[in-house]
Amino acid sequence: MKVQVFEINRLKYLRILLTGITLIFLLYLILPNLSFTTQIKQSYLPQNTIYPNSCTIFSVNHSNKVFFGNNEDYCLTRTYMWLAPSQEITTPNGSITTYGGVGFGFKYNNDPTDGHIQGGMNDQGLCLDGNGLPTVSMNPHPELEPKYMSLGAQILIECQNVSEVIDWFLSHYLGDSWGCQVHAADASGDSVVVSVGPEGEFNFTRKVSSHYLVSTNFNLANYDNGDYPCIRYTTACNMLEDITSEENLTVDACREVLDAVHIEGDYATKYSNIFDLVNLNCHLFYNHNFNQRYFFNLEEELASVHRGGENVIEENGYYFKEISISSLFIDNPIIPSYPLLILFTIITFLSIINIYRYKNQNLVLKN
Repeated sequence: MKVQVFEINRLKYLRILLTGITLIFLLYLILPNLSFTTQIKQSYLPQNTIYPNSCTIFSVNHSNKVFFGNNEDYCLTRTYMWLAPSQEITTPNGSITTYGGVGFGFKYNNDPTDGHIQGGMNDQGLCLDGNGLPTVSMNPHPELEPKYMSLGAQILIECQNVSEVIDWFLSHYLGDSWGCQVHAADASGDSVVVSVGPEGEFNFTRKVSSHYLVSTNFNLANYDNGDYPCIRYTTACNMLEDITSEENLTVDACREVLDAVHIEGDYATKYSNIFDLVNLNCHLFYNHNFNQRYFFNLEEELASVHRGGENVIEENGYYFKEISISSLFIDNPIIPSYPLLILFTIITFLSIINIYRYKNQNLVLKN
């Protein structure tokens, strides 16, 4: 009779074990894969709101930390990353040695923006991105030097810091109209937003007394050009204002800002990036999912890119590696988060102990 009691208990504990494993698995499928240590803030913005070309960009620094954040909000879907190491290229002005860097943008959408670097960072710690604006007229300056590749790409391969970016804009002819503003920052903490002022010339908006600079979709040099006031601008400024020390300035703090101002709907945030300009680290997020992150160090990635390598393209003597951003992320990965792993381990361990204990008890009873 006692042996029969053990057989019933053993079956009961086996059922408990299997039921526990099943419940944990179902719980994981239902709940989001939340970080064990970080609570992600929800967006302050009403979602499914359409802000055409509604990118949010900020640069922020404290002491030896300098970060640059960007939400790329657009209607296109196929997003790409391009890695180009330092190399010799031939330009209309002769041969130059480029700076290496990474660029982000869109491709294979049958759109005029395909293949153009929307933003990126080079191996000198200079980074940039752009906000879309209504097109305005500029005073023509055909006496200046024309650009020979997309604006973002040429600045990143030629310029080392913000001062050189300003000089670049002052020495190049970019046509008689413009429909954006460019936000650039460097590893020293310097930053600038380049836009067209009411007089039709480039203006350069700098940080004055704060430790951050924000740009959205109104012209910082001419508020009539764009969507002013902007809730994304106000939200980002308020959150960056709360970062009052080097200790508070972290990647997670920057991520919370980007999450708070991300967009959903027709012009959703397609990708987001946080650059650590001092250490040349990049944190990449896809489709406004701030629970998954792709991290890489720029110098290490560039060292692995070689002419003729896998996914390496060469155009007009300039080579670069092309990577689809979506390929770097797994949709809904079935990887338990730390709390579930701990819970699973505890239940399994206790179940095995109990089964083993009753098995030994059964052997004693039989003897």
